[in-house]
Amino acid sequence: MTPPPFALRAHVARAHAPARLHLDDPIAVQRARCAPPRGPLVIDCGQLQCQRLRGVAHVVSQLLLLRQAGATVWLRNVNAPLRACLRRLQLSPLFPLDEAG
Repeated sequence: MTPPPFALRAHVARAHAPARLHLDDPIAVQRARCAPPRGPLVIDCGQLQCQRLRGVAHVVSQLLLLRQAGATVWLRNVNAPLRACLRRLQLSPLFPLDEAG
């Protein structure tokens, strides 16, 4: 069997490339829940307004809703309170940390 042409390989790689999701945008979160991407969702937790305004429980709830919708979620720049909450709830294995930046 011959490998697919380069253009097709590049298209497949892009189709499954990590997609970024801004958790502070409720419309983007709703879209991701309705139609999760094929590749992982990368959420940068470093500057989340929703965590400061609504608390870490809101962030965890949104992450679980995305996961329930079938999305694979990677977290980046996770702060200490969120990391501790995920660990205490034993959810760390569900949300791997993306250290690639």
